[in-house]
Formats: sequence, C-alpha cells, structure tokens
Amino acid sequence: MIKFRKTRPKTPNSAAGKIGITLFGLFFMGIGILFVGLIISQTITNVKTRTWGKTPCTITASTVKTVSDGYSFGFEYTYKVNGKLYHCRQFQSGNDSIVKDDISKADAMAKKYFKGSRTFCYVNPDNPNEAILKHGSLLIGLVVLFPMIFVIIGGGIVYGTWFSSDKKPKTYSLSEKASKKNFGKKFQTGFFLIFFFAGLGVGYFFIFPAIMKSLNSDNWIKTPCIVQSSRVQTHDGSDSTTYSVDIVYEYSFEGQTFRSGKYKFIGGSSSGYQGKAAIVRQYPAGKSAVCYINPDNPSDAVLKRELGAEAFLALIPILFMLVGLAGAIHSMRDRQKTRSFTNLAGKTIDSIADIHRQSGKTVLKPKTSTAGKVIGSIAVSIFWNGIVSVFVYQAFQSWQAGHPDYFLTVFIIPFVLIGLIMIGSIFYFSLAAFNPRPAITLLKDTIRLGDSVPMHWTTDGDVYKIRNFKLSLIGEETATYRRGTKTHTDRNTFYEKVLLNSHNPESMRRGEAFAYIPAESMHSFKSDNNSIVWKITMHCDVPRWPDSKDDFEITVHPMLIEDF
Repeated sequence: MIKFRKTRPKTPNSAAGKIGITLFGLFFMGIGILFVGLIISQTITNVKTRTWGKTPCTITASTVKTVSDGYSFGFEYTYKVNGKLYHCRQFQSGNDSIVKDDISKADAMAKKYFKGSRTFCYVNPDNPNEAILKHGSLLIGLVVLFPMIFVIIGGGIVYGTWFSSDKKPKTYSLSEKASKKNFGKKFQTGFFLIFFFAGLGVGYFFIFPAIMKSLNSDNWIKTPCIVQSSRVQTHDGSDSTTYSVDIVYEYSFEGQTFRSGKYKFIGGSSSGYQGKAAIVRQYPAGKSAVCYINPDNPSDAVLKRELGAEAFLALIPILFMLVGLAGAIHSMRDRQKTRSFTNLAGKTIDSIADIHRQSGKTVLKPKTSTAGKVIGSIAVSIFWNGIVSVFVYQAFQSWQAGHPDYFLTVFIIPFVLIGLIMIGSIFYFSLAAFNPRPAITLLKDTIRLGDSVPMHWTTDGDVYKIRNFKLSLIGEETATYRRGTKTHTDRNTFYEKVLLNSHNPESMRRGEAFAYIPAESMHSFKSDNNSIVWKITMHCDVPRWPDSKDDFEITVHPMLIEDF
C-alpha cells in the first residue's frame, strides 16, 4: 500500500511565542463562549417559561416615557394564585420595561395593555412572585451562530499552536489520509453554513422586511401630519457612540389619532452626528409635513418612502449567504470526491492499474472558466464595494450637510481605489472572454511518470489577433505553513518545458506536440499543507487587448510496479 509522509505546518518554537498566540486565540474564543453562554441561557429560560401556568391578570399601570435611546413602556399588573394577590412588572423574562426605538411601537403597547384592561400572564409554579406577560422567542437561539464563528477561530488558533508543532511526522495510508481529509471537509462545510445562516438571519430580521415594505409602499396613503418633537437619539456603546433620527409626528386616519417616529423604512443608528442633526433641523416641532400610512395597519407610517443608498445594505447579508452557500457546495463536492478516493485507496497499485489499462482521450478544461472569472470578479466587486458604499454614503451625507467628516473621508479613499480596481477587473475579464479559445486534448487518459503524452489543440476564433501563442508543461510544488497567526503558501516550479512558442497563425489554429513527464520527478499529490500539481499553461498575447491566460491541470500517477 502506498504511504505518504504528512508535513506539519511550522509553529513558533519558543514558549513565549506559543503563549502569546494562545492568549490571542483564547481571547477570541472567550468572547464567543461568553455570548454563546448568554444566548443559550436565555433560550433555555424562554423554553422553561412555556411550562408556566396561564393565569388571568389585570393591568394596574401603563405609561410611556421618553428616554435617551427611545421610548420606554412601563406597566404593572396583578394576579391571584391560591387566593393570594401578587404584583409584577415583568413583561418577558428579565425585562421590567420595554424600550422601543419608535414612538408608534410604544403607543401600540400602551393601547394593548392599557390601565384597567384584563389579559393573561404566565406564573412560575415554583415562585408565584415571578410572572411574565409574553413568552420570549425561541428564534434567539439562532443568534448563537454569530459568536460561534469567534469560538471556532479562537479554538483553531489554540489547536494549531499546540497540536501542529514540529513533531515526528506520522505515516498515513491513502485511505487514512482521505478519511482525515473527509473530516476536514465536513468541518469546512459546517463553517460555511454558519456564514449562510448568519447572513440569512441578519437579512430576514433586520433588512429584507424594510426593503419589501419600501417596494410595496406605492399604495400607502399620503396624509398630512404635525411634528410634535424632533431630536437626535444617542446610543451609548461599549467603545463608541452612535446616533439616529427621531422625529415624532401625529396624524389622523379614519377618525383615529396615531403617532409615529419612523423617518425611513431602514432605521438603526450609526456614527456621524452632524448628518442626523441636519435632518432633524428640517422637522422642527409644530411643522406641518406629509407622511405615508399603511392602509392595512394605520399605526405604521413613514416620512420618506425611498430607500436611497440604504438599499445597498441588503448586499451584506446576501453576500454572506452567497459566500456561505458557494463554500458549502464546494466543500460537499470535494467531500464526495474524497469518498470516491477513499473507496479506491484500499486497492493495490496493480488493481488500480487494471482500472486504467485502456487508453483514451482526455479533454482538458481550464482551472477557472472564462465565465467563472467574470462572475467571480463581479461577486468580489459587489461584496467589497457594497460594504464600502455604506461608509461613502455617510461621508457624502456629512459633506452635504455642511459638516464634513474629514477623518472618514480620508480613511475610505484607499478602499474606494481598491473598489475601482475591482470594477476594472470586470471589464478586463469581460474583454478577454472575446479572445480566441483553444481546446486541448490529451490522447491518453491515464498519465504516469516517465510517459510521453501526445496532445493536440484547436483554436476557435480569429487567430490572427494573437501575436504569440505559448504552451508550457509545468510541475509546481506548494507548501503551506504558519508564521505566528498568519498562514503563508510558498510555490516552487520544479519543472518547466515549453511545448510551443509560435507566431504562426496556422500552428495556433491547429497543432500537435508531446508532453514528456520526467520519470525521476514526483507524481500529483495533495494534502492539507503540501501539494504537487502538474499543469499545461496557455498564454495568448493579444496586442492592445487583454491577454488570455489559462491553466489546465493534469493528474500524473505513480509508475506501475512492473515499470521498475
């Protein structure tokens, strides 16, 4: 049975280096574990409250107060257990009062739970003093996917520091190696699925509903309103302060009076006080304005229906979903290939050779297709520029309001330049897609060390556009290792042979050659940290136009036992 030596990535040899990296990894992991614990604890509590008894209660107090970061709805209710009267202020587990960012949401709570109204509460059978009016959502458990990313990254750093050190290399059989690689692909698939569900959760709960509302708001009723108050809300964070627009306006609909504080469909807070202050100054208290009312829910109103640049926020969760889905599919496909390889790995070289006795043709495909290059450059450009555009919009707003944010403007300049280069790459690969495309065929389906492989090519398109056509056989070794917390990959070309280097259009259009694989070199091989790759490279030099460059990987097998 074939055996391979597993090369482990290098890690710091000094104890101080390992301890430093370990502390860095533990910091990441600790943050994730802290939030994972809080989320799991809250989820367990929400599950337990669903076993509490349903009991009639009466609302004895109901108030809405203005606070720095929104509007607080406070209340009190009474209920009886075994003939004894109890008082409680808890709405959900751990919440005595509810803070809403929009006055209409607080008003809706006050209308639902007004003083003197009767409803039901849920009482803890083990402690009648504890009760709630509403069960907490179990969907909060999905939020655990976010801190899990920190746990995985931190744990990976710690594991790689202490368990991937320069120990004596172990020997693995092909089947063992494939089995370990299959486990790694499972882990990789799970990691990408976390990205997918994280993007889905953010989009579903925070962004997509607002965008759908904006798209469906054409039938919302245009109604006059009066501004009651306007201010810039301040939201104090652990390391920064963010701001949001809060404009309270009153309007009437079908004989009823409502209040709302929604300026746009997509709310939230961000840095940049001056931009928000400029908006607030446009709506002083007492000003007459126009709002748009949802006919299906009159308490739902907005001052500005247009999304504007906020629509680009949808790109963030969408791209997380696309990256996660694409990565998971790619990992599952590789896993399927590894399974096939595992089934084959237990066979001896003689039995493997029997499978490939018959010769045939192999049509080579480029490592990355022309369409793949274009689509890939578009996806990367959208991802990068979608995120950068959020900060560009904030900077633009600050300049438009007459209070430019110089620091933000200077900070984003290099990121904008990189985004422009990415946009340029889309045009580059799109133009290159119109170049003549060669098709390469190997007249042998199983290639081994020491073989001289016949091949031929044909080129579709106007070959007279090409100034020079070059085909080369290349053997390349890659080694991946870690320096500190960063992973590096070194590439070394150990064999290179030019098969064709021609200016003749006819030889570009059609031709034949032999690709000799040196017997003393190494066969194709891939592991977690090292690989041997054989490929045929094609380079078409096109004057005043993007060149065409493609790599066609080929698999080179070991020599048969009878060849020795």
